[in-house]
Amino acid sequence: MIKLIVSDMDGTLVNDEKKIDEDIYKILPKLKEAGTRFVVASGRQYPSLREDFKEHVKDVVIISENGAFIMDNGKELYAQCMTRGQVAASLDAAFAIEGLEPIVCAKHVSYTRSPEMKVFLESPLFNYKMALAEDLYQIDDDIIKISIIITNDGDTVEKFREMRAILDERINLVTSGEGCMDTGIYGVNKGTAVEALQEMWNITPEETMVFGDQYNDIEMFEKAYYSFAMQGAVEGVKKKARFQAGSNNEGGVVKAIRQITGI
Repeated sequence: MIKLIVSDMDGTLVNDEKKIDEDIYKILPKLKEAGTRFVVASGRQYPSLREDFKEHVKDVVIISENGAFIMDNGKELYAQCMTRGQVAASLDAAFAIEGLEPIVCAKHVSYTRSPEMKVFLESPLFNYKMALAEDLYQIDDDIIKISIIITNDGDTVEKFREMRAILDERINLVTSGEGCMDTGIYGVNKGTAVEALQEMWNITPEETMVFGDQYNDIEMFEKAYYSFAMQGAVEGVKKKARFQAGSNNEGGVVKAIRQITGI
């Protein structure tokens, strides 16, 4: 029996137009009735993800910030915050490379120097809770991760290599989408968050399904027998998954859930 289903959002449960597959709302009550917990796991912030499920927040557990923060119906289950030194090292590396704009992500709000970036991320496309900060080094908050936005149309893989070469090796760096990278605490990822929930709820990998499309999803695949890469996932990610789901533009996640669970 499947007791835990975990899905990435962008490129997975969300289509290329940034719209969530609304069929997921139809099956959430059925999953809950069957004793199956549904979790979303994303690099996005908690307020943005909560907005996507505002009418169903009681039926969804939210893993945000690449696994560093977990909320269940307004209750904090888990949080891994960066030290000031880790934050400073991440910002130093980002500012050292042309065309990168860092965003400092706390539990319930993200900070940017750019008014344009604030407006963009607060738009209905993302629904982020944002604040302006003149000095990102001096933010007094529980910092979860640093998002790095590529602003000059640079190649994501190349920018990743540049930043990885100068970033402290004890700080994690992942690509979370085209034009976006994230730093965080080494060893903290979506996989460790899923594992924490499995231990909390006494659920095995054989009772777990996960869905993803990017490199920040592959640690989740290791925690589930039913690991699905989306049809549009990058090839390196597909190789890490045991199964392949359909397109995120054609409801691939919900179709796979229905097929495996019979719901």
